[in-house]
Order: sequence, then structure tokens, then C-alpha cells
Amino acid sequence: MDCPTCAATATREQPQRTALGYRTFRCTVCRCRFNERSGTPFNFLEYPTDIVLLVVHWRLQYKLSLRDLAQMFLERGFVFTHEAVRAWEATPRCGASAPSLGRPASAVPTTNCAISSGFGSGKGRRCR
Repeated sequence: MDCPTCAATATREQPQRTALGYRTFRCTVCRCRFNERSGTPFNFLEYPTDIVLLVVHWRLQYKLSLRDLAQMFLERGFVFTHEAVRAWEATPRCGASAPSLGRPASAVPTTNCAISSGFGSGKGRRCR
């Protein structure tokens, strides 16, 4: 994995993991420590990336309310507010997983978020 600080490819995986179980690395050039989410829009989230993407996907695909999603995941052991869901949905890079949602990468518009509702006029949510 490349170092997000100096972009060097000479990194070593460390035996310890983050609190969420992500692998940690150390750059042999600049000596900084980082994990596999460093340098991504999900770096400072306290929830696993797959949970955040699932919440945003369900919000856009099934038109669930913010509070309904927070309640559904509370029953599954994940505690967050409806405002957290709103912030995740507003993330401009929320569409990083678009190919896994059934749309080919070439069909993803550059001015819209890649995660779209799939209903209505076919336009995705506008990036900010």
C-alpha cells in the first residue's frame, strides 16, 4: 500500500490493527504510520466503511427516512443519529462503490454522485 504522506511504495504492514480491525502500515521512507482507510473520505468515521455504504445505499434505493435508517441499524447494534446519515449521504465521494451497485463504471456521470436512486428521472443526487 502506498504511503498517503509521501506516496512511497516502500511500506510495511504492522501487526497491530485499528479499533475497527483495519490493517496498519508504516512507511520506511518518511516513517509515518497509517491504516488502509487513510487518505479516503471514510478516514475519520467511527463506523466500518461497508456499514456507511450500506446505509447510504438503502437511503437512496428504498427511499427510507433518516430516522428509520438510524432505528433499523440500532436494532442491529450500530448506534448513530439521523444527522450522521445525512452527513454520509452528502459526502461527494459517496459514489466510490458505484460499480458494485449494478451500474457499469462508464455509465457513472462525472457531475453527479455515483449512487443514485434508480427511480424517477434517472438523475443522481448532485455533488456539492
